[in-house]
Amino acid sequence: MFDVEFRADKNNARSIAAMKAIGCTVEGVLRQNGPDPEGGRRDSIVLSILKSEWDNHVKADLAGKLI
Repeated sequence: MFDVEFRADKNNARSIAAMKAIGCTVEGVLRQNGPDPEGGRRDSIVLSILKSEWDNHVKADLAGKLI
């Protein structure tokens, strides 16, 4: 298993909250890295789960939430 990276629009609070709820850690923000629906540029927030985090606690925490 490898590290996993997630990205979302920096203003998408619902998606960011969901990723944090499953154990993701914020890595940073990529500024103006993609197009937005209005024709401008958007900032993306990058979150991740490292393999060591998954093995040590994230997997068990997530499994506990599913029961």
